[in-house]
Amino acid sequence: MMRTLVLGDLHLSAHTPRAVDRDLVSLVRANAGARIAFVGDFFDLSAEVPRVSSHRAIEAGFGAHEEVKRALAEHVSRGGRLVFLSGNHDPELGGLTAAAEIARVLDLDAPAAARVLTSPWFFREGRVHHEHGHIFDPDNAPEHPLIVPSASLGVHFVEEFIAPTGAFAYLNANDGTPLELFLSAFRWYGARGPYVVYRYFHAAAKALAKSGPMFSGAGERARGELAMTAFVEHVGATREIADAITKMSAPPTMRSFRDTVARLYLDRVLSTISIMAGVGALGLGRPLLGLALGSAGAMGLVASWLRGHDRYGGTVAQRLEQGALGIADATGAEVVVLGHAHVASERDAYMNTGSFAFPRGLSGRPLVMIEDTDKPRPERMLVPCSC
Repeated sequence: MMRTLVLGDLHLSAHTPRAVDRDLVSLVRANAGARIAFVGDFFDLSAEVPRVSSHRAIEAGFGAHEEVKRALAEHVSRGGRLVFLSGNHDPELGGLTAAAEIARVLDLDAPAAARVLTSPWFFREGRVHHEHGHIFDPDNAPEHPLIVPSASLGVHFVEEFIAPTGAFAYLNANDGTPLELFLSAFRWYGARGPYVVYRYFHAAAKALAKSGPMFSGAGERARGELAMTAFVEHVGATREIADAITKMSAPPTMRSFRDTVARLYLDRVLSTISIMAGVGALGLGRPLLGLALGSAGAMGLVASWLRGHDRYGGTVAQRLEQGALGIADATGAEVVVLGHAHVASERDAYMNTGSFAFPRGLSGRPLVMIEDTDKPRPERMLVPCSC
């Protein structure tokens, strides 16, 4: 019987608090011989080293966390196992050939290297299914689960907004309303706040230019289907399981220009600008223009708020839960473990790891422990935080 520890969303980067590294190292060393599965976003490669080869990305990721690197190397060398699944922030880490690169960076010999598994999508052991879960989130869903990197709205904003500004706090707070996020820019980044806000709108404009008819993901599904045979052989799954889950994946937000505008709340932003322009026109003695602009803006705001003050808060967690229960129903999995939502949750056959690095409303760092995958008994664990 092998104990499996499942961790999600560590988001290791040069900006990660050192306490995350310390707590991870302690956990690894306290569980000698276990399988430790990282279900995506182990690194924040898309934010720190975007658009580089997987070789450089993996080397840079581990290079910024030497203590973690040593602990993982010792764990595998002493008989433990590691599983790395791709997330939307570190797609390079789960590639079919990434295990060899990880083994090289960790300086593992051949027997130890064989105990490192990577997957660009999911991993199944007995009746337990693991994956990151971003394919159920329209903002981060690829056209096909095996396309890396994907032309998604999430990847676009990481590369065009977070990477240039260093605004890494938004990686764990991207489901608020525009006003909340704009005010946070000044609270978190002080004098750099205006630049952070500017880069947001710069990235938003570029996203609109790449959405709808200009969306580049059209050819990704066909290329993903060509990669399916090699993938299922690599992870020991069946094509039927992979096809069933593919059908459940969410359509990317950027397929639709209208959906992209709505997701970025740009209708609300433009309505506010219209109201301000109307007030300005009134001040300049142009009452008809001011009334027209102000009325149009007010109606736009009313229409936007009727769709919901906060359109997206909590929806990612709900979508992942629905996706997980769909996987269980369609593939016979007794337990489905996902990450991505940063919210630890549990229902029927579904467990979400939550974020090990950024636990929300918890007294420790969350993970899932599974003692036996033939008769899986998943348990929630909280690791004390040394911060």
